[in-house]
Amino acid sequence: MKSGSGGPPAAERGSSTLLVTLILLLLSGSCLALLVATQTQMLIASGQKLRTRLLAAAEGGLQLAVARGVAGAADPYTRTLGADAPGAVITVEVTGFVPMADGTCHLCMANLDGAWGSLGGLRRVSHVARAAATVPGRLEGLPGPRRELTAVVDLMPWPVGASDGWDLPGTAEAARDLIRDAALSEMGAYDEDSPLTVARVADPDTGATRTVAVGGLGRAGRVLYGYELSPEAGPLWRFADGADTDGNGAADLGHTVSKPAILPLRLGDRVRLVAVFGGGFDPEGSGEVGNWLYFVGMDSGQVLYKRSLDAPVRAGPAAVDTSGDGLADLIYAGTTAGSLYRVDVSQAVELEGGRVPSNAWKPRLAFDTGGLPIHHPPAVIPVPVLGAHALALGAGGGGDPGGASGEAVDGRFFLFVDRGGAPGSAAGLPPLDPESPIRGVDRLAPALAPGERGWSLALGAGERPASTPLAAGGLLTFLTLRPDGADSGEVRKFALRLGSGDAAGAGPRSQLVDRNASLPSLAGAPTRIDVDHPGSPAAPLLQPDELAILESLQDGMPERCRFDGSRIRLTGPGPDGSAMRLAVLPVCRIEVDWAEVGL
Repeated sequence: MKSGSGGPPAAERGSSTLLVTLILLLLSGSCLALLVATQTQMLIASGQKLRTRLLAAAEGGLQLAVARGVAGAADPYTRTLGADAPGAVITVEVTGFVPMADGTCHLCMANLDGAWGSLGGLRRVSHVARAAATVPGRLEGLPGPRRELTAVVDLMPWPVGASDGWDLPGTAEAARDLIRDAALSEMGAYDEDSPLTVARVADPDTGATRTVAVGGLGRAGRVLYGYELSPEAGPLWRFADGADTDGNGAADLGHTVSKPAILPLRLGDRVRLVAVFGGGFDPEGSGEVGNWLYFVGMDSGQVLYKRSLDAPVRAGPAAVDTSGDGLADLIYAGTTAGSLYRVDVSQAVELEGGRVPSNAWKPRLAFDTGGLPIHHPPAVIPVPVLGAHALALGAGGGGDPGGASGEAVDGRFFLFVDRGGAPGSAAGLPPLDPESPIRGVDRLAPALAPGERGWSLALGAGERPASTPLAAGGLLTFLTLRPDGADSGEVRKFALRLGSGDAAGAGPRSQLVDRNASLPSLAGAPTRIDVDHPGSPAAPLLQPDELAILESLQDGMPERCRFDGSRIRLTGPGPDGSAMRLAVLPVCRIEVDWAEVGL
């Protein structure tokens, strides 16, 4: 039987079918591979997009943490993004802005508060902030993708210590009331302008926070009082020294016009709180009363240290912690003979008979003003590149600016470097030309020879320094008085570049504040430290000269600094005791380190 005609043999038909099937299989595999590759690329792109979104959200959260911390918000914060877009939801969790450590700041004044713990100070403060961005989990019980960022951010100058809302002026007024009542009751006299120090300190033995105060009678007498305001309010001691240790026929303690400092010092195997103050002055102008520097136990009122200097000590002491351990290391005290002494108290000493031995903690001459009397402590500023401190010091006026003793002399202002060795002198500092419009060099630059570091600036005729100087952020500011009577006259405010002595802004070095005003003993000393941030409702409008100074200070700060508009504002007593804006400083922000945890 023959097969039908018109078609290929069966074997050939089978081969063709197999070939077509193979071709279809190959095409299907290629399509499947292409589909898988396309899906993989889509997943990779989707994952990359998710990672980018998470990183952007975490970075934004970190910036938010810093901004909220600068504004004073310390609580954690959570925010949901994309809630109205399905599949695009991200939750951002922000921690607080936590201060981790503080250290030496070459833009800060080491003795800002003048008494340990009364106001706190300005330092370079390292903060830690963290932000995490998370998307919801896609499978039940499994967490969603997450990205965390942690940053260490330095701010300087930045407040530390007791500047957390403590009402220093109100507490000081309460302390003054107690001392005034005691003075009027016992002595029948009190000087309303007498210096007073209030400090909030940690008790060295228990660690408990205490608020204590020391104040004297000022020009009304020769007595000081110590008080505790909290936790147990009451008197601590009454101090008067009628001894004639130097045998000059006069009592050692004069009228108590030296503003005390309350300090923790290393004495034996323990730390003790002491009140440090000068011997004051003799209203009769003998020059033989008050030539002493005293350390008195804060709880006992007993003399722990008493050293003779070359003239009456009207100025309050300046105490500096150079090691960062919270204890005083150096104490500076000036006399009406123009001598600034340095006392190194960095090494502990054993008491002998209840006092520091005569061969320990000896006062050493640090600077000689050339005979210009010193009535205010210096501002002390760390200069790490020199391994030393710079001191800004005003001198001049009479032996008693508020009274009749001493012949008045025109004032000068000095900036010098204390190397801890041979004393500096006014004669060794280059004088600045008050009339020159040319910008000077930075006299603290390490490239200068040691003898070229520092400057001297003459004040106007009859003009004298009338406040403790402030130095922070590269700005040096102080008040001066040109008297027209016993204790009033023309008040001016100086604003200088610390390193060069030039005007800090675009105008002159000083501006008139008041033509006929008096200045209290605490004039120019900050009683408040405030932080102003962008959008702060409490931030005051600044004058054009203040804005020019801010811009000038920013130009002089390190290149790594970033500025977001945050400012430090220092406020204290001005003419006639009214509140006065003493300085406004830009805040330098340096991002030190970042760490990231991925998906």
